[in-house]
Amino acid sequence: MSVWEIIIIGVALAMDAFALTIANCTTYEKSLTPVKEWSMPTAFALFQFLMPVIGYFVGGIFAGFLQSFAKFLTAGIFFILAAKITFDVLEDKRKGKQQPSAPTKKIRFTVYVLLIQAIATSIDALAVGITFAALTLPFSVFIAAGIIGAITFLIVAFALFIGKSLGKLLGKYAVWCGAIILFALAVKNLVEGIIG
Repeated sequence: MSVWEIIIIGVALAMDAFALTIANCTTYEKSLTPVKEWSMPTAFALFQFLMPVIGYFVGGIFAGFLQSFAKFLTAGIFFILAAKITFDVLEDKRKGKQQPSAPTKKIRFTVYVLLIQAIATSIDALAVGITFAALTLPFSVFIAAGIIGAITFLIVAFALFIGKSLGKLLGKYAVWCGAIILFALAVKNLVEGIIG
């Protein structure tokens, strides 16, 4: 496996995190602070680094299970996140109609939400690590995983700027766009799991 192949794998693995960051920026726009914003590229990159390393050392123990269920597990997590955002928005609207004078609550971006997202977007990276164990890498798995993590950080950081602009542009529809992106990611992973 060449360095270029690892770079291409890194870009491919970062795409879900890219889309999810845009969804986060539009969905949680009102509750994002600079620390929370930069926690996204940091967390996604960290998990994209750790998961290939774990997969490499775990090797064949869980290989069959992961290859069979990884896409379904990821799809399920994205469906749950999309449903939670939709439920929060509808609940907020219902409460707003009951008490028109009360301020509507912000949909909050929490460490828990970020952790679940980082795990969901890095399940494929775990499977890649298992693949690395079966191949000859040009260097240590730590360097290969570091390349994947660095690429993810850069791509997600870029997504932050796009997402913030989209959030302002979309206004009150931004939250729904975030839920739609999550739902689309869930469907994509489900279809890949079925046909793969």
